[in-house]
Amino acid sequence: MKVCFILLCTLAYCATLLDGYRILGIFPYNGKSHNVMFSALMKGLAKRGHQVDDITHFPVKDAGKTYNVVVNLNGTLKSVVNSFTIDYVKLLDHDVARMIADDYGNAFCKLMDLPEMQKLIKNPPNNPPYDVVITEAFGSHCFMGFGHLLNVPVIAVSSSVEYPWVSQLIGSDDNPAYVCNALSSDFDKSSFFDRLWNTVSYHQTVHTFHKTSEKFQTDAMRKYLKTDTPNIRQVERSVALTLVNRHPVLYGAKPIAPSLVEVSGLHIEQSELRILTPKWKKYLDESSDGVAYFTFGSLVLIESLPEKTILDVYKSFAKITPIRVIMKIADKRKLPPGLPKNVYTSAWIPQQAVLSHPNVKVFITHGGLMGIQETLYFAVPIIGIPLFGDQHRNVAIFVEKNMGVKINFDNITTESLDEALNEVLKNPKYKKNAKIYSNLFKDRPMNATDTASFWIEYIIRNGPNVLRSPALELEWWQLHLLDVYGFILASIVLTTILLYCILKYSLDKLLYGTSEKHKKE
Repeated sequence: MKVCFILLCTLAYCATLLDGYRILGIFPYNGKSHNVMFSALMKGLAKRGHQVDDITHFPVKDAGKTYNVVVNLNGTLKSVVNSFTIDYVKLLDHDVARMIADDYGNAFCKLMDLPEMQKLIKNPPNNPPYDVVITEAFGSHCFMGFGHLLNVPVIAVSSSVEYPWVSQLIGSDDNPAYVCNALSSDFDKSSFFDRLWNTVSYHQTVHTFHKTSEKFQTDAMRKYLKTDTPNIRQVERSVALTLVNRHPVLYGAKPIAPSLVEVSGLHIEQSELRILTPKWKKYLDESSDGVAYFTFGSLVLIESLPEKTILDVYKSFAKITPIRVIMKIADKRKLPPGLPKNVYTSAWIPQQAVLSHPNVKVFITHGGLMGIQETLYFAVPIIGIPLFGDQHRNVAIFVEKNMGVKINFDNITTESLDEALNEVLKNPKYKKNAKIYSNLFKDRPMNATDTASFWIEYIIRNGPNVLRSPALELEWWQLHLLDVYGFILASIVLTTILLYCILKYSLDKLLYGTSEKHKKE
C-alpha cells in the first residue's frame, strides 16, 4: 500500500511537470528590495510545476527542482545594498525619471554582452523552448526584446506602482485629472493648480524617460539580440501583461486595462519569512513593554546621517525606555558613542518576522513600498521619514489615513521625534486604523501569487494579444479625442458662420427688397 501511494504521488508530480510551461525570468536591477517581489513570483511559479529559468542577482532559495539559475548576475555590477548615503539620496530626489532611465536602465542593457548571456541569446533551449519571458518594468526595458528574439509573449512586472511610462506602454494611460503621478506626493483633485502641476509633471516624466532611453536601448537590443529588433517603444507596446505592486486600499481606485493586474503584497505570502530565529524570538518575546523598529531599508545607511542628528535620535529613543528600539545599522563602528541601553542594532533584520510580532508598536521607516505593504499587512502604525521617489507618496497615504505621522528627513530632531513617538505610541487611533486598512488589504478573492500565476498561464495559453488594449493603436491626439473635439468645434464654428451668412443675406435681401419697392412707389 505504501509503495502504491508513493507511486501515485510520483505520477501526480510528473503530470504536473508535463503540464508546466518553461518560463524565462530576467531581472537585471541589483536592488534587493525590487527582487524580493521577483523572487517570490519565480518561486511561486516553480512550486506550481513550471520550469523556471532565472537571470538574476539574487538566486531563489528552496524553490524546488524546477527552478534553475541560467545566468547568475551576482557580482557583475557594483552592489547597491547598504550603499546610499543621505547626501546621495538628496541628489536622487531631483531627477528620478532620468536616473531610472539611464543609471538603472541604459547601464544594465550592457549585461546582455556577458558571455553567459550571449550563450543563451545565440543558443536558446528548444527541448522544450520558452513559452514566455518575464522581466521588470522599471528602467531597462531593453530586456523586453527577448520576446522578439524568442518569439514568445513578454510579461512585465513592476515592484512598485506603475510609473507613468509603464501605464503608457500597455495603453492604460492615467488621467492626471484624478490619478496622482507615482513620483508625486501631495495631490488635491479639487485644486486647479494641483491638477495643472500633476498634468505637467506626468507628461514631463514620460518625456524624460523616453528621451533618455529610446536611442540607447534600441541600439542595445539591435547590437546584443537581433539586428531587426523594433524600436524600444514598439517593443514596449508588445508587452502582453503587466503585473504591478499596487492596491486600491493604498492608492485609490482608477480605471485599468485588462492587461494590467494588481498583485500587491505578493512577497508577503511566503510564511517562512515570518519564522524568527531563537535569538530574535527571545528578544521580542521579552520586550513586553513594546518595540519600535527603525530602518531606512536595504539601500540607505542610517549611520550616514549627520552626527548631530544621530545624537538627537539617541536622546529621543532613551526617553521611551522601557520600550526597546531595533535599528538596522550596516556598520555599527560608524555610529557616534552614546547609544542608549534600550537600543539594539543589527546589520540584518528579519523584517516580516519582526513586524508580525505583537510586541512591535511602531515602524520608523523611509516609506519604501515593500516595507509599507508589510507594515500595512501586519497592522503596525508608522513614523514616516521619506527620502526619495515614491516614498513621499507612500508616507503621505499613511498620514492621510491616520495610520502614521511624518517627519521631514531634514528635520529629524529630538523634539520632532519625541512628538512623533508620543503621538503614535499613545494615541490609539493609529493602531485602530492600521487594523481596519490591514483587513481591507487582505480581503481579496484570490491571493497575489495565485492571481499572478493564473494570468501568466492565461497569456501563455491564449496568446500575447488577448488582453491587448485598443488604445495602443491610437496616437496620443486620437486617444485624447483632440481630432473629435476639433471636428465638433470646427463644425459648430462653421455652422454658426454659415447661419450668420444666411441670416445676414436674408435680412439684407429683405431690407433691400423693401427699400426698392418703396422707391418705385
